[in-house]
Amino acid sequence: MKPRILPLDPKQIDQDELRTISGELLRGKVVAFPTETVYGLAACVRSPQAVSRLYELKGRDRNKPFSYHIGSLVTLERLDIVQSRIFRYLANLFWPGPVTFIALNRRDEKVGIRFPKHPIAQKLLDWCSEPVLATSANRSGDRSPQTADDVLRNFPDQIDIVIDSGKCEGGSDSTIVDVVQRPPQVLRRGPWIDRVEEAIRKIELGRYPRRKILIVCTGNTCRSPMAEGWLKAELKRKGLEEQIEVSSCGICAREGASATAEAVLTLRNDEISVEGFQSHLCRREDVIFADLILAMGEEHERFIVNLYPPVKDRVIILGIEDPIGMTLDFYERCYRSIQEKLSKVWDHVVQ
Repeated sequence: MKPRILPLDPKQIDQDELRTISGELLRGKVVAFPTETVYGLAACVRSPQAVSRLYELKGRDRNKPFSYHIGSLVTLERLDIVQSRIFRYLANLFWPGPVTFIALNRRDEKVGIRFPKHPIAQKLLDWCSEPVLATSANRSGDRSPQTADDVLRNFPDQIDIVIDSGKCEGGSDSTIVDVVQRPPQVLRRGPWIDRVEEAIRKIELGRYPRRKILIVCTGNTCRSPMAEGWLKAELKRKGLEEQIEVSSCGICAREGASATAEAVLTLRNDEISVEGFQSHLCRREDVIFADLILAMGEEHERFIVNLYPPVKDRVIILGIEDPIGMTLDFYERCYRSIQEKLSKVWDHVVQ
């Protein structure tokens, strides 16, 4: 059986074609796909036959499980992954990217999880509505493939579909980190290893954010930048800036916009700088790893919960009126209200 070869451009992805391949994966086909490191082989968990084929193709002992590959952080909930603070910290730093984490699920089993950065891999995995197992597209012990031609040389007539998007940029297998151990242990050195080891050193020294705070408004140019600026300054004043990470976003934000001149001036009058600030559109990935979400109004809470319902209990509504288009005096009153409301929820911020 000759595999079906599908050329796909990662810069101009044929959405319909990729959705079709996701459907084939769900129906039990074995698919070779590109990542930012090497080409992989994927099988859907709900197809025992496809998973068996994956073990046979790889030549791997069944006692050595494959890693789950995900296209969205939402899948972590479906896999019942225990999201420790160290896991969240490292995943927030390195996902999507060429790093595989070994974590615990709620059955106390160790599982590998990888969230590739390659756009084709992300969409293929995200559109597959069931968990996917994957491994590099080669026999155990052989060199990992960097091109679709390498895959075809390894498996000329044994797999169903090969997505060809050219040569993989990385050329080496992902870095593997066991986050169950304390401190986390590198099991395989690969891409981004220097950054990974630096992050682990920070964990060993206790100099990493143990808590992530997300502030949400509408445009991410007025209220949330002022709240972010004041909260960061207050945490620094109390020596907590390395332990608590603060960021902000907007439900209707335009990516990369500066804070309004009035917001900048209001903060400057309090000796706080937001130089270099850029607005960010609120996405599902932003809220998933947040320990606490501070919403300016009820409409922001509704948006957040609609994005990702499990975070509902982590949201606090501050009730701050939008100053956009108003006078500098109005901004200053808004800023004082932000300070007052944040002071009232301080225990929630630092707990």
